[in-house]
Amino acid sequence: MTLFTSFIGFTTGVCLQLYSNGVRKLPYLRQPWLLPTFGVTGAFIGHKYPKWEKELRDDVNLIRERRGLKPLRDGKSMPDVDFSSLTK
Repeated sequence: MTLFTSFIGFTTGVCLQLYSNGVRKLPYLRQPWLLPTFGVTGAFIGHKYPKWEKELRDDVNLIRERRGLKPLRDGKSMPDVDFSSLTK
């Protein structure tokens, strides 16, 4: 997963720099050292993001446990909720 998120982060960083140059109507490669800089920064953030997300979910589950609520499941934004009553 971290290889995929690193690739997405690298691509986002490079595209962000290209977009920034395009918006300012500058040549895309005006400062070429910024492309790998933004790319590597994005790849680093993309590599660390799954770890940060897991730590945040663990912290939220700890808080929910202290309040007597069900924990969040991995990869889900909400605990088990029955929405069938809303569709009637």
